[in-house]
Amino acid sequence: MGEECEECGREFDSKRGLNIHKAQKHQKEEEKEMSKENNSVKNTIDFNFTVNQLAATTFGAGLLIGLVFVIGLLTGMLVSGSGEVTTVQQPSDIEDSPSAAGETAEDSGIEEISGMPYDVEFGVGTQNVEWDGETVELEDRPYIGSEDADIVMVSFEDYFCPFCTGFHNEEFAAANNMNSPFGEIVENHIETGEVQYYFKNLPVVGGDRPAEVSECIVEHGSSEAFWNFNHEHFQNFEELSEMPDDRYDEVMMAWAEQLDVDVEGFESCIDNSETRSIVQDHAVTAESLGASATPTNFINGEMVEGAQPYSAFQTVIESQ
Repeated sequence: MGEECEECGREFDSKRGLNIHKAQKHQKEEEKEMSKENNSVKNTIDFNFTVNQLAATTFGAGLLIGLVFVIGLLTGMLVSGSGEVTTVQQPSDIEDSPSAAGETAEDSGIEEISGMPYDVEFGVGTQNVEWDGETVELEDRPYIGSEDADIVMVSFEDYFCPFCTGFHNEEFAAANNMNSPFGEIVENHIETGEVQYYFKNLPVVGGDRPAEVSECIVEHGSSEAFWNFNHEHFQNFEELSEMPDDRYDEVMMAWAEQLDVDVEGFESCIDNSETRSIVQDHAVTAESLGASATPTNFINGEMVEGAQPYSAFQTVIESQ
């Protein structure tokens, strides 16, 4: 009796032939099918792994980017894809920034001349004076007061001296517990015609640059221009004293353009420090008169040294 293959129905003479048939044909087909199933499972596993790996990677990258963004917000900086560092303006920065208020660092008000708040006459000296055997050169020097005043007052000061600033600037003096007698001297003695008041430079605490600039104003401007510069400089002492030289010169040029000054001549003057020797001469005169600190005032030759209260000046003026 022959043997029949249950899977394909083929008949064989012996069981041995049937077994060989199954081993060669159907077993290989089963293995092949199994291999397909295994490959399918493997591909599914690989795909799932790839998707999961991608998701994990994406999540990790997103987490990293988010972390960088948060750190960037905290520090005010973000790193762009090109490696450039970009500043992130916080809301408070935007509100407080100069551009939000419509102004820039160069347009903060310091470049605008407000003018002297005193009702004074401006003039230029016509002769020198001699005190204690020392000649004080006042010819062609700008003054405020009357040309017929009986009393000549000369102040030696440094534009970057805090005590000189207090002498002229009442608000600064009040904030720093200093005396500020200049306003009362002007009101009670200069505006009344009693005192003719002059200013000379004695740089002792770093005010050489403004001293030279002030003398360039004298050389290329009017008496009124000089006194407006003088007043404005002391009113803006804190801002000006902290400026780098190039920015300071920019402000000085902006002032010159608003004053009665030959701008081209003034610019050449400050660029080349053309008045340095004049400032040095002032210092020599001050030293010869006995001035060693700023401010030091001479009232018809009598010295009032330091930032004294108004009463100290009043006493000397009235005694004259």
